[in-house]
Amino acid sequence: MRAFRALADGDYALPAAGVVLVGPNGHGKTSLLEAVLYLEVFRSFRGARDRELVRFGEDGFHVEVETETGGDGGGVAGRPIPERWREGSGAKRVVAAGYDARTREKRVVADGLQASRLADAIGAVRGVVLSPSDSELATGGARVRRGFMDVLLSLTVAGYVEALGEYRRALRHRCRATRDVADWEALLARSGARVAAARRVWVERSAPRYGALCAEIGEIQAAGLCYATRATADEAELAEALERSRERDLVRGATSVGPHRDDLRLLLGERDLGVYGSAGQWRTAALALRLIEAETLAERDGPPVICLDDAFAELDAERSARLGGLVERLAARGSQVLATVPREGEMPEAVRSLPRWRIRDGTIATT
Repeated sequence: MRAFRALADGDYALPAAGVVLVGPNGHGKTSLLEAVLYLEVFRSFRGARDRELVRFGEDGFHVEVETETGGDGGGVAGRPIPERWREGSGAKRVVAAGYDARTREKRVVADGLQASRLADAIGAVRGVVLSPSDSELATGGARVRRGFMDVLLSLTVAGYVEALGEYRRALRHRCRATRDVADWEALLARSGARVAAARRVWVERSAPRYGALCAEIGEIQAAGLCYATRATADEAELAEALERSRERDLVRGATSVGPHRDDLRLLLGERDLGVYGSAGQWRTAALALRLIEAETLAERDGPPVICLDDAFAELDAERSARLGGLVERLAARGSQVLATVPREGEMPEAVRSLPRWRIRDGTIATT
């Protein structure tokens, strides 16, 4: 790792079971999680732009990870790596990403070969971050929840990331085109139907588990998921809807139908959680979504890294204990756990058996 945020340059061997990063707020704990998970889809999970990840005064950053298969797979410090990468027990993969702030170019290298497309290299690291800011999954706009689904399905559903890329390209061009609008609509319908279908399947399959996890964390009301759409997952029907809206959309300069307008609705009983829920219920819903994310990743390629970024903050004692039990269950199934806490006295029971690293002013002490 070189010139990433305010972190000191260095190479770190993460313990197989995980580690607890202990240090004051603002000293780089979350930045280390950010550096590790940058190599999942080659962007910051905090939403920062690449140029904002470059240490002040530097021209760019470089992050690299070596993954290794073992008896249960492999990955960061022995955690599982995607099935499509495996070539037998003991196989290693090295993935690196660099960003040049001068040219604004990003370069990704997998096993010594430069990736021509980022989509070809995603998933070398697979992780889930649990943090207080996750409440935005409940309170934020539909774009936040679509983004959540898009990242997860890009990592777990074959062809999804390609379909999503095609859809976004066609969406950009449709209302700007002076000719061949119908051709862009055909691409929108074909790729959009695949995107919407994959989302719908995941939501319908995950809804019962979401309700069960909310209850397990402490929610007493029935919790549900619903894929809300004004369009359709049928290619022909979506094509017809696009044709009907063409004149109006071209005047407005925006496409009014398609999966870019859809939402993942979080329900409490029959009501919208974001509108009628409390702060505690928002946190519960967000935690349940993150845990389903972890389970979905595990089903495809083995246990993901679990990153607890001050995840127990603002939780009452009962919910904190219940979340701790769920984290211990994931660890028992093979997930590596990376946790951050500001002080050792605030370390939750679920991670007290892990090694401690200390961080101050971006410098990490591993002993």
